[in-house]
Amino acid sequence: MRNLKIGTRLALGFGFVIILLLVMSGIGAWRILDTQQDNQALDQRLRTTALIQQLTRQINKSANLTQATLAADPDTLRRLKQDIEATDRQAGELAGQLAESLSQPEAADLLRDIGQDREAFIQRRGQAFKDLDSGNYGETDAFFNQEMPKRTTGLMDRIDQLSQLQADSVQRLFEDSARASRLGLTVLAVATLLALILGPLFAWRVTRSVTHPLRHAVKLAEVVARRDLSADVVARGGDEIGQLLNALATMTRNLRGALGEVRTGSDAIASASAQISAGN
Repeated sequence: MRNLKIGTRLALGFGFVIILLLVMSGIGAWRILDTQQDNQALDQRLRTTALIQQLTRQINKSANLTQATLAADPDTLRRLKQDIEATDRQAGELAGQLAESLSQPEAADLLRDIGQDREAFIQRRGQAFKDLDSGNYGETDAFFNQEMPKRTTGLMDRIDQLSQLQADSVQRLFEDSARASRLGLTVLAVATLLALILGPLFAWRVTRSVTHPLRHAVKLAEVVARRDLSADVVARGGDEIGQLLNALATMTRNLRGALGEVRTGSDAIASASAQISAGN
């Protein structure tokens, strides 16, 4: 690291901190998006559950209205048939909405079977109304007292199966969301722990790489300032502090050379003065 400039080291340190922040922010954003997706899926499945409940109510209402036609007078029978047709239309619309919202193949197949059973029941009920209008009370009683209860029970059983499938789907969504939340918390905890360990460690390493050589350079400069040129200055690294140490080493060598030259000159002057004095 000593070959890197001090500015580069500081940039690396800040960059490392920024990377840690980005990682933490990324984990948080991932969890937020995942939670939003789970909430959207849960909302869709709850809407589907509500549609199933509405369909159940409409089918029960249709069955009750059909049963009421058995003892109705002509005017009441006409109104009941109109109510039955409106209820059937609403049930058909709900079934269409359910077909668009169901994502499980098993649930879609079950809804298709429910639709087939409804169509068969409606056709058989239409024939029973014709028998009732024509006075064929034997066939009418057989439908209302025997066949219709069986068909209605079978239809309700299929709807109960569809409702249970949807309830299981919601439960699995809750479980998957809980597992994802635990995973997200674990990843976040690990990332936080690594940030707490690596962040200070990297900061200490960068700080030490700057302050330790700088203190060494200051001590050498203080030695030279005290006119002590005996210390050997060794320049290491290619950063600014290494350049400073290299300059101190050059300055020390130059000062030693100058001091040597001064001493040599002084010795020469002293020797010449001695020779002149001896000649006189």
